Amino acid sequence: MEEALYSKSITCPVCDKKIEVTKVKSKNCIVSSRDTDFCVYYETVNPIFYDVWVCEFCGYAAQADKFEQISSRNADKIVKNITPHWKKRSFNGERSLEKALEAFKLALYNVQKINSKAIDYAKICLRIAWLYRLLEDEKEIEFLRHSLKFYYEVYEKEDLPIGKLDKFTCMYMIAELNRRVGEYEEAMVWFNRLVSSQEARQKKVLMEKARDQYYLTKKQKKESD
Repeated sequence: MEEALYSKSITCPVCDKKIEVTKVKSKNCIVSSRDTDFCVYYETVNPIFYDVWVCEFCGYAAQADKFEQISSRNADKIVKNITPHWKKRSFNGERSLEKALEAFKLALYNVQKINSKAIDYAKICLRIAWLYRLLEDEKEIEFLRHSLKFYYEVYEKEDLPIGKLDKFTCMYMIAELNRRVGEYEEAMVWFNRLVSSQEARQKKVLMEKARDQYYLTKKQKKESD
């Protein structure tokens, strides 16, 4: 496992101290399968385990692509609200599933203390749900519900696209997460809205997936009635 990982030295943007973060070598990220909510399974090491970087000195934690983008105002909020209560510990090196879960919960705690967007909450809660899925823990559903709530907010209030998330993928996520938490009628409404959209037809793979999930949802609803 360790040969699939490497360390990178960076400066924490909150406390200005040098820290080591662990990354996965891209050649070791071999996909074995994907779930319908885009949870990815890997043959060897799972890069999601290392997606959150944590500063061992001040307690600042964020997903790797966001870690160095924190504003000075939000950095001050971390220093004020998190650092005084932080017990120094390192997240560098190989992580167990439980350690990865702890890192993501720290990232969630961090976004709660700063001015974060709904998309940040949605992504972190979804990945926490995925980790609970790997543990076969019923808390998966709790965090899928949290993520769903924020995807609604993203769709209603934020300007899409945001990064790789466009309007149609957001609609799909709302539908699929509703299906996964047992809200079949609401899921069918959103799947139907997506497959009926003229604009969305250019996204052929997503449309095929949405149709498949619509019929699955219809079957699940019938079985649950």
